[in-house]
Amino acid sequence: MNRKAILVSTLVLLTASAWAQMAPKPGPELKKFDYFLGTWTTEATIGPGPWGAGGKFTATDTTEWMPGGFFLEAHSDFKMPPELGGDGKVVAFMGYDTNQNVYTYEEFNSQGHRESSKGTVSGDTWIWTSTQIYGGQEIKQKMTNKILTPASYSIKFEVSMDGTNWTTFMEGKATKK
Repeated sequence: MNRKAILVSTLVLLTASAWAQMAPKPGPELKKFDYFLGTWTTEATIGPGPWGAGGKFTATDTTEWMPGGFFLEAHSDFKMPPELGGDGKVVAFMGYDTNQNVYTYEEFNSQGHRESSKGTVSGDTWIWTSTQIYGGQEIKQKMTNKILTPASYSIKFEVSMDGTNWTTFMEGKATKK
């Protein structure tokens, strides 16, 4: 091997070693997500409103840490009234944005919707907020999850046109299997 090849090999090894030492580690904020690990079933009621008569909503979610421990990955199968879109599947990722000091939630579903929410946690209550466009109208959304027991939490999903006056879209409970 010539000197140039040895120098390049040495630089590559040193760079790789430095990169590995600089690689970030999951922060303590992410430990709060441990609560959501596992398989959960959700039963909720969608109330009547401009979206229709409402009805029953059910879902089964399975959540696990992605390799590296920075994001939770959730897969969900849900059922709801056909006039609200019917049954579908979701893949979602939960993490923590250290630059903005907020939790993040990115969801993609089989009905073509993408959801991007920011979350905060205070004690046993998580609040997730986002904005969506439905029928050309901007709608603000708020999901409140209150931990009830080590294996259950309540769900309240609200919508608002102005961010001040909120209407409950859905309420229910998630239970760990």
